[in-house]
Amino acid sequence: MTGPVVDLNGQRLELLPERAVFWPATATLLLADLHLGKAARFRRAGLAVPEGDNQATLARVDALIEARRPATLILLGDILHASLAADPALRDTLLVWRARHPTVEMIAIVGNHDRDIRGLEPALPCAAEGLLHHGLSLRHHPPEGPVDTPWLAGHWHPVVRLSAAGDSLRLPAFVEAPDVGLVLPAFGGLTGGALIDRRAGRRRYVTSGEGVFAVDPG
Repeated sequence: MTGPVVDLNGQRLELLPERAVFWPATATLLLADLHLGKAARFRRAGLAVPEGDNQATLARVDALIEARRPATLILLGDILHASLAADPALRDTLLVWRARHPTVEMIAIVGNHDRDIRGLEPALPCAAEGLLHHGLSLRHHPPEGPVDTPWLAGHWHPVVRLSAAGDSLRLPAFVEAPDVGLVLPAFGGLTGGALIDRRAGRRRYVTSGEGVFAVDPG
């Protein structure tokens, strides 16, 4: 299922219910903030967190690749949550997963949690923030001030609270600054979220997992 389409620098970007963006003109699939290894880090700290989160997250990526058939998969930072040195099994899991998709070009933008992700090269090539891809700047952190090139980013883990009849729920969200940039929701399952309020010059789109819906007027 495809959700709303955002136009950024003349490029049409499809907002997907699976917390991802598909860019049809370039056959590019974009995800942000997988935070693989987070549950294992909690378990090492003595917290009773179930296993299987890495496999579940990567299975969701597999399903998107199967559905969209991208030529390129770009991960917008914080692919990892902790050091690969502390979780050698995760390194092996990622290399096996990467080998399942030999025809898909993959690029990882290095995020603040990705301290040793370059240890996955050359299987998973890495790039610094600001990688230009067909006229858009691909980042982990949204820029703090004006920039010349429209951008895509993650990092915020945006969520929106919807309220009705005395009840409320929080849903992952895409946050668009029209003609400027787009922040993706966190893709990982144990990522939490930062509440994004309504603001002038901002459009929010929530995903229920089944569909994507605009919260703010266009």
